[in-house]
Amino acid sequence: MALCSMRKARGCWRFIRALHTGPEAVPAPQKDAVKRVFSGIQPTGIPHLGNYLGAIESWVRLQDKHSSVLYSIVDLHSITAAQDPAVLRQSILDMTAALLACGINPEKSILFQQSQVSEHTQLSWILTCMVRLPRLQHLHQWKAKTAKQKHDGTVGLLTYPVLQAADVLLYKSTHVPVGEDQVQHMELVQDLARGFNRKYGEFFPVPKSILIPPDV
Repeated sequence: MALCSMRKARGCWRFIRALHTGPEAVPAPQKDAVKRVFSGIQPTGIPHLGNYLGAIESWVRLQDKHSSVLYSIVDLHSITAAQDPAVLRQSILDMTAALLACGINPEKSILFQQSQVSEHTQLSWILTCMVRLPRLQHLHQWKAKTAKQKHDGTVGLLTYPVLQAADVLLYKSTHVPVGEDQVQHMELVQDLARGFNRKYGEFFPVPKSILIPPDV
């Protein structure tokens, strides 16, 4: 199910196909490249006040400030916990409607459903093959979430931050609005971008964090 401007979104990730021909075919990131903002939100249904103050309000301001802005409803992230398929489908629709009602404007930004762009999972696998297991096991959120669960946690939950990295890097994003609890994950994104560039040639911009909810 495509949400908004899917064709436009797909144009951003065509560069991934250049991996088949080698880094020589891919231009290095330019210092004066247009700032591209990416952020995602899980489909938890109708957002509450905390969602609005913590992310959505900032999203609205960012789309007014920057010319290249992508927002994704990251439904693949949500299935790291058990989900009822029917409820999840409705939650995706509810979140979409809520974002539009809160001021996300398809004329100013691209809003799309993560799972409808298969390159997110393709790049995630490539990046997963580059990251060491202890790095993921030492992330604070992994420790916190597994401590609350009766089991040891799923592989999907463990590799969740790598999929986050793929979400960001797939579109060669330069800036990512994050809360303080996501700073460690952004450090992983930056390290994966640098590691990929060292191994295969300059390819990904190293994205910077935009801390929210402070003024952006």
